Amino acid sequence: MVLTLSGVAVTVVAAVVGTAASSEEVATTPSPARVTVTATEFRTTTVHVTVTVPPPPAVLETALLDGLHRVGPEVAPGIYQTTGPSGTNAGGCYWTRTDNAGGLIANGVITGPGTLTIRANELVETAGCQPWQKVG
Repeated sequence: MVLTLSGVAVTVVAAVVGTAASSEEVATTPSPARVTVTATEFRTTTVHVTVTVPPPPAVLETALLDGLHRVGPEVAPGIYQTTGPSGTNAGGCYWTRTDNAGGLIANGVITGPGTLTIRANELVETAGCQPWQKVG
């Protein structure tokens, strides 16, 4: 066992047993000393825990919120409708559809209710729109 200064608390108690000698008494042997040592060992243990997080549900989103979405892996393809701009974009409700390489398929700005058809393997982005709800 190896004890280190940081991990051990040592208490030393020393008591000298004997009597005081008077001027008339002469001690022939020194009085014995009694020492009590108490050592406490502190140990640190590292625990490794593995947590398994379940995968996200397999259900695709059926509403589009502002942002960029991959059609197929993130949102279901189909027909979506919005009630119009949310008021967060001065130009109105902007939408764009691109292919996976970033090539433009179509885009537009609406100032009232609108409909958008998105297909698998596309990217769709909206900004300043009320949520788009899947209707078909």
